[in-house]
Amino acid sequence: MSSSMCAGSRFTCALGVLLVCGFASAAPVYSNDFESGIGAFTYNGVLTELTRFSLPSDGGGLNSANQSMWLGRMGYNIGKGPASKEIVNLTVTGLVPGTQYTVSFDLLVGASWDGAAGGYGTDNWYFSADGTRLVDTIFSNGDQGTDYGAYSPQRYTDTNYTSPNGPDVKAYTGAEYWRKDGPGYSGYYGIYYFSHGAGNPVLTFTASGSSAVLEWTRYSGSNNFGDSSDEYWALDNVVVDGAQGAACPGDINNDGFVDDSDFVLFLAAYNILDCADPSMPAGCPTDLNGDGFVDDADFVIFVGAYNELVCP
Repeated sequence: MSSSMCAGSRFTCALGVLLVCGFASAAPVYSNDFESGIGAFTYNGVLTELTRFSLPSDGGGLNSANQSMWLGRMGYNIGKGPASKEIVNLTVTGLVPGTQYTVSFDLLVGASWDGAAGGYGTDNWYFSADGTRLVDTIFSNGDQGTDYGAYSPQRYTDTNYTSPNGPDVKAYTGAEYWRKDGPGYSGYYGIYYFSHGAGNPVLTFTASGSSAVLEWTRYSGSNNFGDSSDEYWALDNVVVDGAQGAACPGDINNDGFVDDSDFVLFLAAYNILDCADPSMPAGCPTDLNGDGFVDDADFVIFVGAYNELVCP
């Protein structure tokens, strides 16, 4: 909605849009445990029925009694060059621009991920939100000895690890070296938990629009990109939700609600327009996207918050 559409009265136009919008449904919270399907996930940009396979939710080993469905088994050999990537995408919609969201998921890293071992690695992996990498590290299943963690600054050691050769073999991130501890290595895997609390890293992003593209990617820095029989990975329990303590855009009077009293305050500032105008309230609290103006872009954010009514 451009200002020219409302040249007669910006107040009247804004009010009309709010009345037309009414009380729409709340912005969705995305959640998928893959027990019923893959949902809106795509693989390398193409919607496909990714293979889902059973793994134990309790870390008891492959084919144990307690089974859970995962989005996997990614690891198909799509190329062995340095540019090789396996990309899984999810486009999340219904977001409120300027609002912070948390992404939580479980990541399974299975079999002979080699860290940065010469002649075998590197075995890299990242997670990004709208192109910003929140995780970018190297995984390895095995024993790095004294050189553990020297290669990558990102290390995530809160894992549930299963080894057919005993508990002395561990999974690592940020690993420089790798030592193979058994032929085939197919039974080894580590499960890394993100944004679940208890010391695990919390992954957040701020929505720049009403949708965001989330991307989980395995990529290679060498010519040793193993296929799914050798190196694989999988996702489970993917949840996108408002971050704890996130701001409540539109609650201009800070009473915990975005309601008619905030609407009156917003419209007063909307008709002033420029935050630099001396008549604008101090701090320009209705400039919801921080661009120095209270305009249509801010009104879109306000309408979304108004339809939510109660602050998170």
